[in-house]
Amino acid sequence: MGKKILDSKILYVVLSILISLSLWLWVTSGDENREPRRFSSLPITFEGMDILEDRNLMIVNQNVTASITIRARPMILAMLNETPPRLVASVSNINLEGKHTVNYTVTLPSGVSGSDVEIDYGLGGSAVSVEVARSLRREGIEIRGEFQGSAAEGYLAGDNDDFRFSPGTLTISGRADLVNQVAYAKVIVTGDNLTESVSGEFPFQLIGASGDPLDLDVTCDVDMIYATLPIRATAEIPLEVKLIDGGGLRGDRDVRLSLSAESIVVAGSREAVDGLVSGGAITLTTIDLATLDDDVVENGGELTIPIPLDDQLENLSGITEVKVGVKVTKRGVETREFNATRISCINAPEGWSPNIVTRELRVKIRGTAALLDELSEENIRVVADLSSVNEAAGRQYTVSASIYLNSASSVTDVGVVNPGAYTVVVSMERAS
Repeated sequence: MGKKILDSKILYVVLSILISLSLWLWVTSGDENREPRRFSSLPITFEGMDILEDRNLMIVNQNVTASITIRARPMILAMLNETPPRLVASVSNINLEGKHTVNYTVTLPSGVSGSDVEIDYGLGGSAVSVEVARSLRREGIEIRGEFQGSAAEGYLAGDNDDFRFSPGTLTISGRADLVNQVAYAKVIVTGDNLTESVSGEFPFQLIGASGDPLDLDVTCDVDMIYATLPIRATAEIPLEVKLIDGGGLRGDRDVRLSLSAESIVVAGSREAVDGLVSGGAITLTTIDLATLDDDVVENGGELTIPIPLDDQLENLSGITEVKVGVKVTKRGVETREFNATRISCINAPEGWSPNIVTRELRVKIRGTAALLDELSEENIRVVADLSSVNEAAGRQYTVSASIYLNSASSVTDVGVVNPGAYTVVVSMERAS
C-alpha cells in the first residue's frame, strides 16, 4: 500500500505546486522584488478650509487630482489596490485670492508603512495648483413668482404680488463675483383651467439684473420653495339703491334714479362670491323719500356713495364710489306747513299725569296741491311717546312725537316731511 502511494503521479504534482508557491512567496518578499504601480487621478483632500472661510476665501477648483507611482512588493500593492492612498494638502496659509501652489502629502492605509513603499511624484513633484477666490454669503434675496398657466372660466389667477413663499427670502453663498450677479429668484407655477388655489414645493431659477436666468455654481440654502398662488372666483354683481316710500312719494312711481355704475366685477373665494350672488345685488344705500329736502324734490339732486364690500372680496372694476342721481318725476308736488294742535301722549309712567307744554307744532307736509288743499289741521294728530321718561314732579321733558294724517287720500300720496324730527315738551305731576 505504501509503495502505491509513493508511486502515485498525483501526489508528485501536488507537492511540486506547493514547493513552487513557497519558493515564489519567499523570493517576492525581498525588497529587491518591488514592482511599480501607477495610481492615477487621486483626489486631493484640502485641510484648513474653515480657516479660509473665516478669511472670506474659497477654493474654486476643489476637484483637484494628482497621479503618483508607488513601488512595493506585490503583497503591499494588493493592499493599496484595496485601499488606495489619500493625498492631503493644507491651505491654511493662503491669505489672498488668486492662484496658489500647495504641496500634498501621501497618507497610506493602515497596515502599510512608509518603509514598505517608494513614491514617485513625477516631474511636477508633490505640488498642485489651486485657485482661490473671494467668497460671499448674501441673505434676503427676493423671491418672485410667475404664473404660466390659465384659470377656468369664471375664475381669476392672482397676479405676481399675490404669491406667498416659504421661506420668504433666499440665502446664496459662493464666489463673490457669481453671487453678486443674482438679482432675485423666480418660481414658475403652471396649470390649466384651474379652479382652486395652487400650493406646493417648486424649483426656482436665479435671475440676473437683465431678467435672464443664470447658470451659476453657487450654493442656495434650500433646493425647493413652497409657493402659494390664489385662484379666485369672479362674478358681475348689480348695484342698487333702495327707496322707502314717504313724504307723499312712492319709489316705484314718483322717483327716478340714475347710477354712474350699474354693476361691478368682484373676486374672492367661491363661498364669498356665491353669497354675494345669492343676494342679487349690492345695496349702496337706502333713501327715505320722506327725508328729501325741497330743493331735491324740485330740482333733483346727486349723492356720492362708496361701494360697500366685504374684506374677503376684491373689487376688480376699481370703482370705489357711485354717483346716484335722484329725480322726482311726480308733477305738482309741493310742501306746506300746518299748525298741528291735536297733541296727545301715550305710555305715561304709572302714577303720573303728563301736562303737554307744547300747544302748537309746525308740521311740514308734502303732496300735490289738490291733496294738500283737502288737508286741514283737524286731520293732523301729534302723539308723544313717554315710555322713556324718568318721572319727576314738575320737571319738563322733550320727547319724540309721531305725526299721523287722517285724510281720505293715501299716505303715499301725501305725507309728513322728516317725520322723525318732531318733538314736544311735557311736564309730569302726580296723578290724583
